[in-house]
Amino acid sequence: MKCTKSKADILMILSAIAVILAAIDFVFKIDFLKLAGTQWILIAIVFGIYGLYASERKAA
Repeated sequence: MKCTKSKADILMILSAIAVILAAIDFVFKIDFLKLAGTQWILIAIVFGIYGLYASERKAA
């Protein structure tokens, strides 16, 4: 049995990781890749929207 993740699942996981990085930046003031916490939130939103689009496209 092959364990594969769909493109939508990977994008949603990346979105969650970006939110976690934003939270770490807000709390501990650690810049990852020299991006601010608000920029990580924007990246999370983009990944989340694209993940939802990919999952809806797969369902149709």
